[in-house]
Order: sequence, then C-alpha cells, then structure tokens
Amino acid sequence: MAIDPFLFDTYKQYKAGTEKVTTWLASKAREMNTFEDLFPSEDTSAKGKGRLKGKARAAQMAAEKGRTHEIPLAAIPRIAKAISTSITVQAVPGTIIRTLEEVIAARRACNECFEQQGPSDVSVQASNQKHQHFIGILRETLRILKPLSKEPGQINGAKGNNMKEDMSGTKEDVDVAGLGTLFEHLEVDEPPEWTSNNLPPKSTKTFDTYELEPTDEDLSFAIFCLFKDLTDIRHYVRQTWAEYRERQIAFTTAAVTMNTAISIFRRLNEEFLSNFPRFGDHSEIIKYLYNGYYDPSHEKHDQDFATYTGSNFKITSKVFFCELTYQMVAGFFMKGRIPFYQQEQVRAAGIRLTDDEEALFKCLSLFGLVISQCEGNFYNDQLFQALNIAKKESTIYTWVVFAVQLFVDTRRVLGKELSRCFDETQEMRKWMVATLEQCLFFGQSNKVNEFYKIGTPRLQVIKKEINELLEKDFMQKLVDEYLGVRSALYRWGSFYLLRNHPMLLGLLTQLFLTRVHEVGIALGGDQGAIITSVHLYNASQQSGQLSGGLEWTDFEKIIEWQNPSWIFVGDRPKLPGDCLVHYNLVMGISATILSRDRHGKSTLRPRKKTKLPISQKKNRKLRHMSTYFDLMYAIKEFAKPGSPRWVLKRAAGEPLAMLEMLVGKCLESNIEKAASSSNCGNKGSSIRLKVHPLRMISIFKDRLTSEEEIFRFDLLALNQRCVELLRKSQAFCVEKSPMDYPENEYGGDRQLHNCFSHMIAGVSGVPRSQPTRFTEACLIVKEVVEAEGSIEYEKAKTRRFVQADGGKIVMDKFETPYEDNVLLSDRDHFKAVGELELGDIQ
Repeated sequence: MAIDPFLFDTYKQYKAGTEKVTTWLASKAREMNTFEDLFPSEDTSAKGKGRLKGKARAAQMAAEKGRTHEIPLAAIPRIAKAISTSITVQAVPGTIIRTLEEVIAARRACNECFEQQGPSDVSVQASNQKHQHFIGILRETLRILKPLSKEPGQINGAKGNNMKEDMSGTKEDVDVAGLGTLFEHLEVDEPPEWTSNNLPPKSTKTFDTYELEPTDEDLSFAIFCLFKDLTDIRHYVRQTWAEYRERQIAFTTAAVTMNTAISIFRRLNEEFLSNFPRFGDHSEIIKYLYNGYYDPSHEKHDQDFATYTGSNFKITSKVFFCELTYQMVAGFFMKGRIPFYQQEQVRAAGIRLTDDEEALFKCLSLFGLVISQCEGNFYNDQLFQALNIAKKESTIYTWVVFAVQLFVDTRRVLGKELSRCFDETQEMRKWMVATLEQCLFFGQSNKVNEFYKIGTPRLQVIKKEINELLEKDFMQKLVDEYLGVRSALYRWGSFYLLRNHPMLLGLLTQLFLTRVHEVGIALGGDQGAIITSVHLYNASQQSGQLSGGLEWTDFEKIIEWQNPSWIFVGDRPKLPGDCLVHYNLVMGISATILSRDRHGKSTLRPRKKTKLPISQKKNRKLRHMSTYFDLMYAIKEFAKPGSPRWVLKRAAGEPLAMLEMLVGKCLESNIEKAASSSNCGNKGSSIRLKVHPLRMISIFKDRLTSEEEIFRFDLLALNQRCVELLRKSQAFCVEKSPMDYPENEYGGDRQLHNCFSHMIAGVSGVPRSQPTRFTEACLIVKEVVEAEGSIEYEKAKTRRFVQADGGKIVMDKFETPYEDNVLLSDRDHFKAVGELELGDIQ
C-alpha cells in the first residue's frame, strides 16, 4: 500500500466541507425537479443535429465532464426546507450533519477572533455582522436537517470540537481551541483493486459539483484560517523546544522539527497567495485587516482589535500577526544590502530595546552576511532561505515573518537553557571526532577488506568539516574576512550566531550524526564483522553457553533495528545446523546449495577442508535502521568497499519532501498493522490522504524522537569490538586446532568469516580432526558481554541528554513580553534609529 499524504490546511478543509454539504443539498433538490431558478434545465437545442464541431463540440465535451455551479447562500435554508418536507427521516447522512456543524464552528471562530472590541466599535460591528449573517443561515439549515439525520442520537457536535447548539441555534458552549482536528471524518478516496477479470464498467455518467457563491467575508475568513494554522504550528514548535528545555527530547529533534515547520509555513502561504495574489507582502494583510476591523477612534494600545484563542493560550492581534517582527525585518534587514547593527550608537541614542530585540538585530546582520555569500543555501537552514528570498524579491512574505518569529520564540522558550544547546553540541562534536580518529587509527591494522583503502579520505573529510563548523567560530571568521579592521566593532561574543540560533546548531549536529551513522553502516556492512559476531553470539546463546539469561544488549538493539528476518534470513535459528544454514545464506550462499532432500537431509556434502563459496557481492550488509535516514539515501548499486553505498535523494535537501514521505511511511505502517489485525486491507492500492499540517508535524517529530538513539549509537566502535572478538576466536582456533584451521587458510583478517563458518559447520556435525573450539569462542563472547555488552547502547542514551523516559507532559503557555504589543515606531526615540543609519556595509 502506498501512502501519499499532502497538507490539507484549515481553509481547504472548510472549502471541502462546504462543497460537500452544498453538493448534497443541490443533488437532492435536482432529484425533486424543483428550484428551476437555481438549476435551469439543460439546453436541448443542439441535440439531434449530428456531430458538433469546433467550439460547440468543445463546449459539449466540457459539459459532459461535469460542471461547477454556484449556489447563493440565502438559497440553502430554502433547499433544506424543501428536502425536509419530501423525504423520510433517515435521508440525511450523519457526515453531512457533522460537516455542517464543523463549518459553523470554523466560521464562528473567525467571528470571535475579531469580536474583542465590543459593540461600541462600529467598524467591528459592520464586519462581524456579515460573518454572523453567514453563521445564522448555516444554523438555520442545521436546525432543519438535524432531526432528519441517520444518526440523531450521536450527532452532538464535531469531533475535536466542543461547540454545541440547541435546535433554535442558541450557543450552549463554544471552545474553538480544537479547530485543528475539524473535518477529520471527511472521506478519503481509496481506489479499489481492479484486476483484468474485474474491470469497472465504462461509465458516461457525469457529476456536477456545487459550491456556495463567493462573499466578501470569504477573504477575511481565508486570512484567519492562514494565520490560525501558522500560529498553531508556531505554538507546536514552541512546545517542542519546551520539551527540550525540560529534557524530554534531544535538541536535534527540536531543530529539525522547527526547520520543517518553516517549510510548512512556506507551503501554506504560497497556497494562500495562489488564491489571493494581492497579499504578497505581509503588510498588505495587516493593512486589510486594520481597514476592516480596527477602530481609529481608539488610542494606541488601549484596545486590541482581535484576539486569537488557542488550545491553552490567548494572544493579541499584534502577537497573532507578528507585527513587531515584521517591522524589525522591514525597518532594518530590508533597508540595505548588508545592514549591520550599530549597538553603541543605538544605546547612546536612548533607544529602548529588549535583549531579544537586540539579539535579533545582531543575528539579522549576520544572516545578511551569510546569504550574501551562499544565496541562502546554508546547510538546509530554512530561515536563511526565507531571508534570502525576502531580500532577493524585495517582498516580506508572511511565511518569512513567521520563520523569523520562530527564531525569536526559541530564545524565549529556552531562556536560561539556551546555552545548553551549544554545550551539548560540543559534547557531540568531541565524541564524533574521537570515534572517527579511533576508526582511522584502527584502520591501519584492519585488513578485513579494502574499506579503509578507499574510505579513509571520506572519514578525514567528515572530521575536518565537523571541526571547521563546530570547533571554530566560522561566523566570526567570515565577519573578519569581509569587514577587515572594522570587524572589531561587531565582536558580540564567541560563537554568537550559533549560541543564539539553536536551530542551526541542531541542523549541523544532525547532519554530522547522519554522516557518521552512514559511515558506520557502510563499514559494518562492508566488513561483515558485526553480522558475523551477531551469529556467533546467537549460536552461543542458543547452545546454552551464555548462562543466566546473559544478553548482549548492543547486539539485541542491532537485531531489533535491523529486523531479525534480515539479520538471520528468517526466524532466529536455534539449532547448530540451522545456525550454519542461516549464516551462510546471509553471507551470500545460494539457497539451492543448502537445500534438503525428501528425507530431510542436506544435499550439501562438504569435505573436511571444503569451504563454502561466500559471495562478497551477494552477502547481506547492514541496512538503514532509521526511517529518516532511509528516506535521505538511495542504494548505489555495485559500490566498492569504502566508497559511498548510497546517493542522496530529494528528501535530503527538501524538508517538505522529507515530511510528506516520512509521514506517509508512518501512516502506511499504521494502516498495514490495522489491516493485518483485521485480516483485510487493500495492500495494492494507493491512498491520497488529506492530513492537517499540525498532525503531520506531530507525526514527524514523534518519529524523529523514536530514532534519536539510533543516530547516537557508535557503529564504528562496535565494528572494532566485533573485529577484535573474531580475531581472538580465530587465534584460538588456529593455535589450538591447526589441523582443522591451518593458518594459511584460516589466518588473517580476511578469513575471519570463513573461520566462524568452518567452526559452526563442525558443531553441526561435519567431521573434524580436532575440537571445533566453539566452547572457547563462547567463553570469549561471554567475557565481552559481561564487560562491554551494553556500553554502546548506554552511551547512545546518554548522548540524547534526556532525563528519565521522556514521558513528562510539557505545556507551553505562549507567554510573550509586553513589548511585543508596542511597535518600535511607537516607542520613544525610535526615530533616532533612522538618523543613526543602523549600518549598511557595502
């Protein structure tokens, strides 16, 4: 089953809901052959005149595909009344009632947002009365249809919404905080599985669609839906950083989630602009709303013309629309090619700025310098991309404003814990550099295959890049190179940008974690030492040599992440003969060689010194253990040991593509589990799921959180431990049983796998002149398990810097300082900023 999710925002859900209700009403009305003023009869003048040509034929073909009709809002109750008098009580589907209730709830949420100034404001009254008229008509329609519902006892309100109305349309209780889950019950089209013997009949029947006639209030409602979705995601990102602050998730998860959220901002804004292109710049939306809702008779800051209520917070219009952030970007960042903040001059002029505002001005200066050098393509950081687009197109889009606002929010949410991101990054840097150095050192004596001969330069490049970006202050270096002697004026502290931009820190750390993990998978897979050691450990465990239920935790996690069916080619083997067969299948031996005759005996008759033909090209290698990693890379066929085994895919460079693909994988897994448990499903079909952006980002973050340990698990160190384990076992065999393990055949790193295969064959019953030394190998395994059996997994958990199990419930109250409601243009002395020329570095 293929899952293809796409963002289905609140406005799309609303439009789909209204179209669903309107189409149902209109279809029923047409079946009754009434309302000729709304549904004129078809023109039959062209019928019987033979084949049409030209425009007439094109018009006929378009008509046959179905038409879209606009129904006046005032006609909806009239249609509902006609239906109620001509059909049975069971005629109205429950989904129609639920959808209608949710449409009302959505429109009422918009009305309440702009209803804060009270009845004294004539401008607000005029605008809200139009929304209330719309809501009143829909309520009347609901009052008529609800008694006719198929599910009258179950329709008490929309799922995820606490809005309830009595039959007269009186509001009993309204809670618009849950609007993010509205319209969840809308049907998802899943195509049936057609076979050559079961093809659908060709149909010429067409279906017309019906939608409400556009009104002036649709625009303000669309704006509300856009800002509602942006703000809900903004709050979710704030809460994600709050979870990191409380040590519930790793900072890399919070950073990648925030970066992906910015991509969602962009998609939502672009879809809004496709319908309303005149609102390109964020200021155009603010002007439109002020002209329609703001009462100019009010003194500044006395009242707010709108208030948005979320799940557990309430914010003013200036916070809702990020007005202060827009003004800072427009008044500073957009004024020059590379503006630089003049700290001393601003302070001397008596201009009052908060620490957050001053930090934003400084970082905007550094952002401008970076994008001038790389055109916004800076390690996939979407904030750099947003500012680069704003500068390049001379337009501050709404999604750009919200991207910058997330930067400000992050610093506020983290508070005193802001510096912890940098400290944890340095801890991760030290570990990654140390494990790469140890890997390079071990490679001098590791001769298992040619991995190090080809792969050493890659290891060195990764190590160098980690040091250049995380050990050295690359930003200050760039400032020094660009400004020369003037750079002394802009020394705001070491690693100033990284210390104040946790998202970039997290993205860089995640990038290098991914690269180290990639090298670990490649090394462990190409050399095969980890898989061979896993089979040795399993054989020791199944033989009873590891007493007391002793487990190698690191290997158990590898088996879990890789999937037992991949590591063992089927179920985990329990008998010595099965261990031999499964291991050799893993190492590329053809299944036909290991087949059995009708008496159950193996058809393979190996002689005393016969070695099975292990294939280096067909043996199973370690595969991707992370969904996130798997979506970034595609397997490169016929890669030599040490060379990259994968090539980057689109998802590696496009956060939105990664979001949709990863969410699709998660939903596919859930649907398949549900289908298997019910013994039904449509595995060959493709589903186009409509998923709300808030749900998508939530699924995305949860999957990242579940894979944090995988990226911090040191496969390079584990591979070295496995090679050393196999070396000890090999040395014992060659030294103590030279007749069965002659050194020229079974000695050296390249024979480690053959030595184990020869050993397990002897345990399975193949004749041997001397002991197989399997017992001694099991003792070696036992010593390693007791001393270091869980060391890598425990360290991986420690590198998350998470306390307990990460199950603490964290709530962000969306607290913002008072200054967010006071624009810079309204503050004392702000005009002096223009006179000081905040600094335009040419």
